[in-house]
Amino acid sequence: MSRYFFHVHDGEDDLDLIGTELPDIAAARSEAARFASGLLRDSATGFGDCSDWRMRITDSADLTLFELIFFAVGGAASFSK
Repeated sequence: MSRYFFHVHDGEDDLDLIGTELPDIAAARSEAARFASGLLRDSATGFGDCSDWRMRITDSADLTLFELIFFAVGGAASFSK
């Protein structure tokens, strides 16, 4: 098993200093999607308030394996007249 780290940036960096042991990168992708969906659900009212929301997944050598990047774009109906 390998240790994967799930670092979140949502205007501030929240580094995963502990990591999670998972069997492979496919499991890390699944865990990243599960973790990100929970974070987005729990902070839905603030989503889009910052210019950058991303999760960077690294290995134990701090090499980036992949990133999940999220952003919200307001449509014309979201602007007050």
